[in-house]
Amino acid sequence: MINPIKYIWQRIYRFFLWSSGADIEILDRVPHEKNKYFGIGGTIIFTAAMASFAGGYAFFTAFKDPNLAVFFGAFWGALIFNLDRYIVSTFGVGDGKKTISRQEVVEGAPRIIMAIVLGIVIATPLELKLFEGEIDAEISRQNLVTGQRIAAGTMNTIDNTNQNFSDEIAMLREQINIRKNDLNEKKIKRDKAYEKYMCELNGTCGTGIPGQGPVFREAKNMYLQLDSEYQSEFQTVNEENRQDSERIRQLGGQIDNNINNGQQEIAILETAYDSRNGLLARIQALSTLTDKDSSLLMAKWLITLLFILIEIAPILFKMMTERGSYDDILDNIKHEVKVQQLMAQSSLNEDINTSVKVHSDKNAQKLATELASNKKLLESISQAQAEIAQVAIDTWKKEEIKKAKSNPSNIIKKRK
Repeated sequence: MINPIKYIWQRIYRFFLWSSGADIEILDRVPHEKNKYFGIGGTIIFTAAMASFAGGYAFFTAFKDPNLAVFFGAFWGALIFNLDRYIVSTFGVGDGKKTISRQEVVEGAPRIIMAIVLGIVIATPLELKLFEGEIDAEISRQNLVTGQRIAAGTMNTIDNTNQNFSDEIAMLREQINIRKNDLNEKKIKRDKAYEKYMCELNGTCGTGIPGQGPVFREAKNMYLQLDSEYQSEFQTVNEENRQDSERIRQLGGQIDNNINNGQQEIAILETAYDSRNGLLARIQALSTLTDKDSSLLMAKWLITLLFILIEIAPILFKMMTERGSYDDILDNIKHEVKVQQLMAQSSLNEDINTSVKVHSDKNAQKLATELASNKKLLESISQAQAEIAQVAIDTWKKEEIKKAKSNPSNIIKKRK
């Protein structure tokens, strides 16, 4: 019967070995090498676990969704695990000595740089969690100061605008009072003219003679003129004062609206800054805290250096590891595979060369046959042309002889 605890431990042990990037089949042939790769695999697994926690916390801080945080944390941990395993598995064993040589550092520089960047990325969310209390206090302080500053700026703007409105209201009221005073002076002049006009009519003042004499008519005309001017001015002043009063009422309403809107805007801004607690705000708060407190800065860098060391530890470990049986077997396998590939490549080249040579021989034979056929054809053509030419010459000869016999003198003349 299988012991479940032992079975589970064997599965975990082999998973640690696989995580180190080693070939488990080769390790089974050299069991004494397993502990070394078990340690490397454990470092990679625990680093991935810390990365998973850090990524989940960062995602939760940004989106406040636990389901997405769990999913993203698992994804981030798997990504870091795969990168670490790739970095370690592709490094090899260095020069096989316990000491770290300069050449090893140069060869491993790209992987070391990548491991350092991963260490910083993993450490940052965990630092935010470790200093969560201090960060929350700093964010609250920053939000309070920023909110007060924004509120003061908003109120200053509103006060300046309302002051302009208040100055305009004061100017309008002064104009209304001036118009009223001018109108009141004209009313007093009209009333005095009316009293003089009436007492002259009754004979109680002026000439002392009742009736409508020249002085009466002069006083009456003066009263009528002043009354007309007063009535006209009264209508104008009432209309202008009505318009200014309406403008004063509008400006008063705008002042009240500005005050209410300003208070609402300040309340909205204060609410927005009170809820400002995202990932970027926490990183900024941590940066502010480290600038103020050197001990906090040192603690932050110690944590970061710790994770950097954890990330580069497997690479450093492989640099300091002596060459073992596993490496010898792995090199033999690589060499054997390389030789097999070279032999297969050589065999393939020979097959290709043979095929090319056979094809070339076939082409040469084909060309020779074609040349022989063409030569024979050309000879036949030459022979046929000679026979045709001879026939043409014989026919021409016969015709010329015939012409000479029939008309010899013509032949003689042509020759002369």
